[in-house]
Amino acid sequence: MSRLRSGKNPFAGIPNRVIEQKDFATLKPSELRLLIMFAYQYRGNNNGKLCAVFSQAQKFGVKSEQSLSNAIKGLLLKEYIQVTKGSISQAHGRTAVFYAVTWEKIDEIKNFNMDIEPTNKAYRTFIDDIDNRIFS
Repeated sequence: MSRLRSGKNPFAGIPNRVIEQKDFATLKPSELRLLIMFAYQYRGNNNGKLCAVFSQAQKFGVKSEQSLSNAIKGLLLKEYIQVTKGSISQAHGRTAVFYAVTWEKIDEIKNFNMDIEPTNKAYRTFIDDIDNRIFS
């Protein structure tokens, strides 16, 4: 899935193995919109430096700051994203919070210090239901 969004046809991608998970169908609309926003931000080399700013989330259809907050909490609980820098309890303070999608490894990003270390593999493989795909 790692790809740089350059060239004529950039895309936001969520792998089939993620979409085919049983819990994907339970995502609330705001959670799905936010997940698409994170996929849109991901460039193949910046996982760990994804952000969820309300003004940006509005462009993806998130209606309120409370909806954004709930969507972040839902995606964290369902392990589609993880916090890499900051704390969601400080989200309304001066500290920015950054995230990573869990289906990709966390990248080492030049001049950006995270609270967790970069990884060589994804936090969540999304292959636990590979033999019981819901769309088969």
